Amino acid sequence: MVNDIKEIKKMIVQHGCHSGHLTSSLGVVELLYSLYTTINFNQKNFKNINDRDMVIISKEHCRLAQICTLSYLGYVDEKLLDGYMREDGKVGHDMYNIVGGEEIAAVDYASGSLGHGLNVGAGLAMAKPEHNIYVVCGDGEFQEGSMWEALLFIKQHNLKNLTVIIDRNYLQIDNYTKNILDTSSNIEKMVQDFGLSVLKCNGHNIDEIKKCLKEQTNEPKCIIADTIKGKGMEFMLEELGFAMFHHSMLSEKDIKRVYEAIVNE
Repeated sequence: MVNDIKEIKKMIVQHGCHSGHLTSSLGVVELLYSLYTTINFNQKNFKNINDRDMVIISKEHCRLAQICTLSYLGYVDEKLLDGYMREDGKVGHDMYNIVGGEEIAAVDYASGSLGHGLNVGAGLAMAKPEHNIYVVCGDGEFQEGSMWEALLFIKQHNLKNLTVIIDRNYLQIDNYTKNILDTSSNIEKMVQDFGLSVLKCNGHNIDEIKKCLKEQTNEPKCIIADTIKGKGMEFMLEELGFAMFHHSMLSEKDIKRVYEAIVNE
């Protein structure tokens, strides 16, 4: 599994080094790998949404991690990543025109703005009670009021087939969340107050993540996964500052440094 994670991270750097948003993707690889290797999602059923679980990426800036993970596991042709976030490419943010199509059937939803995915997931969970729906959110994303509306809806309708996964890295685009609107440090109690069962794990520990995914709860479940944003790229935070750390392009020198960090993890 460790080698799998390293290979996916190398793919992320290879295909995203000139597009930005690498940090959001490098922080969630273990989460997405654990998801797709645990849930009802396999080579026989991944093209049929009526025969498998669904994964909604609400924090859109980690889209590259999702597609690289799916590609590594054999669900998406890696050639699609060659033009990632370029005008001549097919995949990136806001790729509404191809979601649901044959070549990217494994991707269930594409979003532009934050705060939408959890609402979509709640609707799917109500419409498809026989299926499990997993929604990956960011802790900074909970600054959007629509996220809390979704939690109220999930609790009221007891949508136990929906699992909320919060990637908690305590950061947003240009600062720590605590310096803008703290939706990180006390997120456990806040979600519990909305009536969900909360589990916590190390978001870089596959065994812990899988244990939380499999655990049964009396209420709709929320997993809070503590992660390091830009794992392997932390040096850029000190050198470039928050905003550039979030979406900076990599120089050839920095690409080498990130590869070395991945190999030595």
